[in-house]
Amino acid sequence: MLAQFQWLACPTNEFNLFPSEKQQLPLLTCDLHPIFQHAHYHFSPQLFELLPPPIINMIPGVKEMCTSLEEEDITACISGEVNHTHHHFELLLKNVYPVQLHAVALSMFASLVAPFGGFLASAIKRAYGIKDFDSIIPGHGGVMDRLDCQLLMALCVWVYYNTFIKMGSLSVPKAVYMYNMLSPQERIDFMIAM
Repeated sequence: MLAQFQWLACPTNEFNLFPSEKQQLPLLTCDLHPIFQHAHYHFSPQLFELLPPPIINMIPGVKEMCTSLEEEDITACISGEVNHTHHHFELLLKNVYPVQLHAVALSMFASLVAPFGGFLASAIKRAYGIKDFDSIIPGHGGVMDRLDCQLLMALCVWVYYNTFIKMGSLSVPKAVYMYNMLSPQERIDFMIAM
């Protein structure tokens, strides 16, 4: 996928198509963010409780886990085994880039939520009794009519990024603020732990 190319995974503050004579290192070298590195992802068994078993069995890589009547261990189900009873389903994805899973989540969310940006823009226009936001793009209602979905999704992507992707950072002022929020007993426990 595209995550393996450093041109798409490394952040940069300047763009140089060709290296200068001073630059000895290859362009765009960086320590990749964990979102662009291979990982294993184990789906929660509770996720599969939302779907009926025939549909779950159509998903490639899903394993049905069973308990045996003689033993209490959970093992993979063996077809036709009388002593096995269904316990749960499991799915393990190996060597997948986490950015792929985030892209799937964002695209599914966007396909459901982005049209509401258009509805919101239409509601604003109806409230003010105007047909179009502007006439910069004739016949299309202006730039705002073209970007209504993107404006709503920009907010959603920002919240998603800050909630699920961005690594937490701690600064000295933030640490002092958090320390001041502790109760006296928690401060003592904190000092003992330090």
